[in-house]
Amino acid sequence: MNIKIFKMSVLKDLDREVRRAMDADKELYQYSHAGLVRDMQKARLVTDLKVSTASMLLSYAEAVGMKFETENFVLKLYQIFGK
Repeated sequence: MNIKIFKMSVLKDLDREVRRAMDADKELYQYSHAGLVRDMQKARLVTDLKVSTASMLLSYAEAVGMKFETENFVLKLYQIFGK
């Protein structure tokens, strides 16, 4: 019997433009990029993210011109994950 365990992660739901912006900085900020990816891979829910990771992701979203429907930090975070 083959049983596959799928690890849930919010990384797969990250907005494509935000992901591209984050990946564009990979060469310059290798450790920060690795930390962001690691934190998103560990998080099952958006609210599981570290505040520093969430803040950095919101900075990337603002840099790519994402229009937010609210000023609420958590709701903005949900929006960049398509929730």
